Amino acid sequence: MTLYESILLETRNGALNDPFEVQELTSERRRVMCPEGKELVEKYRIGFEFFKKSAIGTNIANNAHDAQTGANGFHVGQGAKVQYVRVKPGVYTVMGIEA
Repeated sequence: MTLYESILLETRNGALNDPFEVQELTSERRRVMCPEGKELVEKYRIGFEFFKKSAIGTNIANNAHDAQTGANGFHVGQGAKVQYVRVKPGVYTVMGIEA
């Protein structure tokens, strides 16, 4: 599952608010240590998957449209479909929740 699919799953099931705060996704209760090779790496459980903290914020911002300024994240600006709408700094609505 992608980060978007994981967030959509949690939002649809009521485990994550809509709109949600990025810091909800990187809270201590979601934090786990996952083995990567011989090392343990800090990740955060979202849905059934585990994601690095740096990847969470970056991925959301790159795939978002800002409702106030009209600015697009990097991937959206390159033609990708909008996955999130930025409501205010650090707060997003996930697209597709109504489906």
